Amino acid sequence: MKKNLGVTAVIGVDWGDSGKGRLIDDLAQEADIVARYSGGSNTGHTVNNSYGKFALHIMPSGIFNTEATCVIGRGVALDLESLIEDEFEQLKKAKVNWKNLSIDPQCTLTMPWHKLRDGIREKFRRAKIGTTGRGVGPTYADRVERIGLRLQDLLAADFAQKLKLELNYQNKTFGFKLNFEKVLVQFNRYAKIVKPYAKNTLDIIHMGIYEKKNILFEGAQGWFLDIDGGTYPFVTSSNTGTVGIWRSFDLTPNYINNIIGITKAYTTRVGNGPMPTAISGPERDIIIEKGHEVGTTSGRTRDPGWLDLALLKYAVQVNLVNQIAVTKLDVLSGFTKVNLCIGYKINGKDTWYKSGDAQELKKCEPVYKIMPGWKEDISKVRQFKKLPKNAQNYIKEIEAYTGVKVTFIGVGPKREEVIYA
Repeated sequence: MKKNLGVTAVIGVDWGDSGKGRLIDDLAQEADIVARYSGGSNTGHTVNNSYGKFALHIMPSGIFNTEATCVIGRGVALDLESLIEDEFEQLKKAKVNWKNLSIDPQCTLTMPWHKLRDGIREKFRRAKIGTTGRGVGPTYADRVERIGLRLQDLLAADFAQKLKLELNYQNKTFGFKLNFEKVLVQFNRYAKIVKPYAKNTLDIIHMGIYEKKNILFEGAQGWFLDIDGGTYPFVTSSNTGTVGIWRSFDLTPNYINNIIGITKAYTTRVGNGPMPTAISGPERDIIIEKGHEVGTTSGRTRDPGWLDLALLKYAVQVNLVNQIAVTKLDVLSGFTKVNLCIGYKINGKDTWYKSGDAQELKKCEPVYKIMPGWKEDISKVRQFKKLPKNAQNYIKEIEAYTGVKVTFIGVGPKREEVIYA
């Protein structure tokens, strides 16, 4: 995986929270360019390396390779408050340099009114989405409506006029009391800080491909939160799979050599929406405690479920995944048996996931293959053949069902606690 990086994408093939930050931090050590293409401050990548432990939301997880160019593509909802006030400060304290950061001027800015609108809209939903309240949905909505302020607007001479016009509209329409002068001062300060990093990221990516550089695309969240293919309406507001790379960088999937689909050894979901393999009872509590299943962004407890191979296979197929990364296999150590979902039934009849249909998935009953567990501590294992036999069989079953090889197995939270198969 690391020796032949080429043009590689890491995408979640579940509901996110699968350890992308940790894998990307590892792979980024071999990359020339690391590019974030979707999501906003509603996403969180936890990185635990020699510099310390970090919770990143906008900043690409590859920032710890100081020789790599880190790119924030136009598909990202750019929350400058998160990036500057939080993430820059985390990196500054750890003495990590971000001089190689590039941000596309076409990124849509998450503004104060977006965060206010996010909270109001959630209160009036009949079916609560479970939004993080970071304003990402309203940011994308304004982009589609063609009224969003972009980074290039912030850096333009007439930003104050554009800001005043839009802020007045938001105050009048939604009854907000946002102060124009206060917001202007805040964003003028942000403009001075980010101006050196505003660059055409399409040129960076396409030139990198022409020069045969190692490029790593960093996804956010997971495929089943995709605005189109996910469990609508319990989804995010961007394209989380390979199509998101296309939209952010004008780059069709045929340019990508390796598409790594990442999932935990079990399933989790934070927020609302159906999850057929949800676990209850003592096993649920064990997984939450051992897996530290609390959201990086939301602080909410993630609901665990058995690994859903029916969903995993669908995500693998539609995103052209040719490698699978499985994290947190160590969390399952100690269970006498582990379940793998290999299909669904509705009223006794076989069925499959219908793209974008949460209501149909809610009716599905999982069909399980029950496999024997293992009790051994596997955190120090670095070769697949040295895993307990039952753990090996668990991974082999994932490969057999999806038809894709597992090339990365996480056996602990640290960068070195991994098996490359």
